[in-house]
Amino acid sequence: MTTLADVAAFLPERVVPVEEMGPELGLTPTQVRVLRRFNGLGEVRRQRPGETLVDLLEAAARALPSLRGREHLVRYVIHARGVPVVAPYPVNPVHELRQRLGLTSATAFTVTHHACVSGLLAIDIAGRLSARHPDPGALVLVVAGEQVFTMDARLTPDHRVFGEGAGACLVSAGGPGDAVLSFACGQRSDLDHYSEEGAAGAAGAAGMDRFAQEYTELLAEVILAAVKQADLSLDDLALVLPHNVNVVSWRRVCRRIGLPVDRVLLDNVPLVGHTPSADTFINHASAVALGRLTPGDRYLTAGAGFGAVFSAMVLEHRAAGHPAATQHGSGNMAAIEVTDLRGRVVDTLGVLLGRLLGADLVVSEETRLFDELGLSSSKTLELLLALEDELDLQVDIEDIDRRDLVSVGSLSDFVVANVDGA
Repeated sequence: MTTLADVAAFLPERVVPVEEMGPELGLTPTQVRVLRRFNGLGEVRRQRPGETLVDLLEAAARALPSLRGREHLVRYVIHARGVPVVAPYPVNPVHELRQRLGLTSATAFTVTHHACVSGLLAIDIAGRLSARHPDPGALVLVVAGEQVFTMDARLTPDHRVFGEGAGACLVSAGGPGDAVLSFACGQRSDLDHYSEEGAAGAAGAAGMDRFAQEYTELLAEVILAAVKQADLSLDDLALVLPHNVNVVSWRRVCRRIGLPVDRVLLDNVPLVGHTPSADTFINHASAVALGRLTPGDRYLTAGAGFGAVFSAMVLEHRAAGHPAATQHGSGNMAAIEVTDLRGRVVDTLGVLLGRLLGADLVVSEETRLFDELGLSSSKTLELLLALEDELDLQVDIEDIDRRDLVSVGSLSDFVVANVDGA
């Protein structure tokens, strides 16, 4: 049975609020507010100037207590990352890492095939390699993470911001540690957000929108498949370790599968953000430090990657972890009278849509935001943010769903039903 003999994570000390990243990424102030308000992102970690990807990965690997003194047992080093290129040619980070750690007899290679969930693929590959190795004590070192040195690595077309962090684990074919009970994966190449025109092209945008539409259902399917494969039920799971893309999408997944959202560790989303392929390891460290995982607990880790790939893995916790502190706060605003609010919302949306699209529009409750006006999900959220400003109110978005954004009428109904304090 594939076993995680040890798990560790490393986060750079430099903290960058999303507001500081706006100019660097070419985001408008409204788009930055959408990141914080709707995606639940507050800040990310970044390395200091002069620090390298190898520095990042080495710090995570050296945080593994059980690696020291057992370097000679490491037969493979696998670097899991979300994008194919993470350093200028001819730099090869995984080979340099192997040298720094003194693992010169190990075979080193990289896994990128599953984008942001390549970390789970690497664990699965590591388990297969260790099980087939003639030395029963053979270990595989898996490291995950990357340096966001290109614009594509810093910001996705739907305005998801990536941070820098790294994770590491030692994988063996049995023995003490967290046991892997199942691994499920689904791939949908038709939902790839890249096209011949590039990510910014019409076909790429359409692929991204379809990815957003089917995301909840596809991630829910792979989670349920992993749980079934482990011969468990959702009630048997003590915790879910998510990928840290945003809070809203995980609430939707929880509603879809009937899982209480408090069983998903969302603490790191506003504080760390999404670190491609490394979220599982970072969240594992936090879960142990917070006392959310105790020996015998069954837990699931899951995520999605562009391409599109959806993966989930069920494990049983048997090992000690490493600390990570998390905290966050939130604000509140006063409620307003809602007696005639719906009419005001419809009228205001008409005005805002005219400003947004630069045209004199005749808007009714039936006007469809996606199909008729061609708005993307992110633009519709910007519209909702502008509505809050215009009417001086705040909307509780915890239960927002894509269906609430389909038309002017559905969005108006959602606003009226979810005004804070109403």
